[in-house]
Amino acid sequence: MRAISAFRRARGVWGNGCEVRGLCMGKQGFMTDSRGSRIGDAMDTTVPISYGGLRELLSKALLRHGASDFVAMTVAEDLCRAERDQVTEHGVGRLPVFCSMLESKAVNGTAEPQMEETTDTILKVDGQGGFSQPCLRVSIPRLIDMAYDSGITIMTASNCKGDIGPLWGPLEQIARSNLIGVALCNTPAYVAWPGSPKRLLGTNPLGFAWPRRGKPPLVIDQASSLLSRRSLETLAAQPGSELPAGAALDSSGRHTTQPNRALEGAQLAMGGQKGANIALIVELFSLLAGGNLAFETEAEGTEDSDMDRGLVVIGINPDCFPGGQTAAPRAELLFEHMRSGEGRIRDVEIDSSESPDARFIDQFPRLPGDRRYAARGRVEKEGEPMMIPSAKFSLIKSLADPE
Repeated sequence: MRAISAFRRARGVWGNGCEVRGLCMGKQGFMTDSRGSRIGDAMDTTVPISYGGLRELLSKALLRHGASDFVAMTVAEDLCRAERDQVTEHGVGRLPVFCSMLESKAVNGTAEPQMEETTDTILKVDGQGGFSQPCLRVSIPRLIDMAYDSGITIMTASNCKGDIGPLWGPLEQIARSNLIGVALCNTPAYVAWPGSPKRLLGTNPLGFAWPRRGKPPLVIDQASSLLSRRSLETLAAQPGSELPAGAALDSSGRHTTQPNRALEGAQLAMGGQKGANIALIVELFSLLAGGNLAFETEAEGTEDSDMDRGLVVIGINPDCFPGGQTAAPRAELLFEHMRSGEGRIRDVEIDSSESPDARFIDQFPRLPGDRRYAARGRVEKEGEPMMIPSAKFSLIKSLADPE
């Protein structure tokens, strides 16, 4: 077995209620000021900022609260990419959580992840009590190299703290290297097992990436629950929002469409028993990585600092399979048929209260990831600045420079 200092191998750039110097993340996931007013209730105005400018500001805030240069750079990049791709529930609004965990020493802000190749196809990463993002940053290039040589490589990461963020980042990196990617991770217990009102499983995201020649990869990243935890928190912060039927239970075990009651109760898996089975599969794989069971750690609000996540990422070389040479063009044929649907599934205006994903529904069929790539293109190719709600921008600045 070969131990590697993952920190030294890093190349390039990757991304209980808590209080941080007068700003608070409440137990239901809302940012509030020292008077208890929600940050985000008045976000009508926005502040334009470049990608590089935002990344620098986020890094400064993380450094100020105890992160090393490498950790600050990595987490800031992750938050910036989510904001750029308009996956805002994983964007800059998460900064207070990261800063709080750094300041309280709930996470090791100077951790240097360690990698160990236990076999030719297994890569083990120890996060040393730090955030998950640095583990992914240092291990994915090595996973890619190993998968090219062996045909398949499984990376497991444990001893990682806090919000892992979206899985599409590392999956896209794998697929852009012409490999197929799979990623999964468990979370604190927010989801009830069918037939019970008790929280047992996490929202347990599962992701998949398929490489495409000359085109952005197809990347799927979704929770096993009907709503992701971040989406639920976002809806709860919007007055008058309702959940779709079958998304959650209140604290008494009754079905509810009220986001705030759902935060106090339990979420439900997508598709009932079938979705719960997927969440169970993710939970069991996470055990192989050395993570905690979801119910072993009590989540306080948006904080899961005590939980050791079990993260599994798989890289697969399609050229090593019998159909590897023909799979790519045949997949493109499938994608073409997926996009060629005529008209719309429905010809009525979609009410945003009807579905939490209504704002993402296009007039015509699309592939997973298309919306993110379109948002990214407006920033990278068309030069548009990112528009940050003024309340969030003021919060970032206060965390970076209180003067």
